[in-house]
Amino acid sequence: MASGRAPQRRPAGRLERGSIDIAGIRRTYWLARAPQPRAPLLIVLHGSGMTGKNMARFTGLAVRGPAAGMTTVFPDGWKGVWHPVRVPAREPALDDARFLSQLTRRLEAEGAASSWPIVLAGVSNGALFAEHLARHGLLPVTGLFLVSGTALEVSRRAAPVPLLRSTMVCLMGTGDRSVPYEGGSLTRRGASGWVLRRRAARHGELPGDAVVAGAETVVRDWATGNGITGGPAFEELPAQAGDPTVTRMTWSAPGCRPAVLYRVDGGGHGWPCCPGEIPRDPPPAAVLAVTARGRKGRRPPAATQSRRASPRATPRHLDATGLLLEMALLARGDDPTEPPASPLRLPAVPSRGRGPVGPRGPRDPEPVQGGGDEVDRAPGA
Repeated sequence: MASGRAPQRRPAGRLERGSIDIAGIRRTYWLARAPQPRAPLLIVLHGSGMTGKNMARFTGLAVRGPAAGMTTVFPDGWKGVWHPVRVPAREPALDDARFLSQLTRRLEAEGAASSWPIVLAGVSNGALFAEHLARHGLLPVTGLFLVSGTALEVSRRAAPVPLLRSTMVCLMGTGDRSVPYEGGSLTRRGASGWVLRRRAARHGELPGDAVVAGAETVVRDWATGNGITGGPAFEELPAQAGDPTVTRMTWSAPGCRPAVLYRVDGGGHGWPCCPGEIPRDPPPAAVLAVTARGRKGRRPPAATQSRRASPRATPRHLDATGLLLEMALLARGDDPTEPPASPLRLPAVPSRGRGPVGPRGPRDPEPVQGGGDEVDRAPGA
């Protein structure tokens, strides 16, 4: 049974820190409450080396999520990483899927949010884990939003067609040097790559696991799972001078939840409309010392602490946070009086109940499957 410290209640739009005990391990999270009780829940997963607090500030969702009527939670991965496929063999209690499932129940019991429906978003390593959770029905997800991440092939082989029907949006750059747009091995070069490989191995990654499917393949999986048999419609979005071209590919059909891909030509690894950098906590001094060997005493390059994109890597005219919040409204089955001024324009789909996860929430995953700071101003708010 989960226990832990509930976050101290604060005014809407402020970030609170809380914790929950999962199988004897203390897991932490950051919460931004909506003004109304039992609001719809948005879960946002950070990338490797980040924290939930990083993600809240980086995306602006600590302010913009509650303002849109969504209680927004930013869980912390264990030591900055999510295990995307399985529980680490050496740490069977580190079950991230169980952590998120019990966290949703905790928030519902406190009256902060409803445990269904859930909108799930992630960037990079967080996107890979979010896709795995939704694909295998480990959370009752009605909206899935992926940025700079698709799906691991090992997860996709276990479930070629997603088990849930969910509105799905993916933003990917064709020039992403970490998660290749066309699919293939994850790129982990240099000192920062050594840190990433070390983290992944500690979180249960096996040889051959670090291979992703292509962006168009993954979005097509979700279109198929949603009952869509036709191909996508293409639309090139208006761009600002110097920005990369963005093409929206939309798979849709009457009565089906849509699947949408934003293809950023030449785009890199980042959250569009935020600074062209994914913030990361500095690695431990011991890691810096190891990676500095053979470099004549010099510290590893700055890439160990952050992954900076080129000036053209993330388009300024594409507001990923705004697209996420618009998708969240549509995934809930709402019909906003004034639609957001973003170019998503997804068709609203009425709710069809809780689907294959059943009326009492998701099944508990098997182990092998598997007082806070305030945010005064967040990027993009």
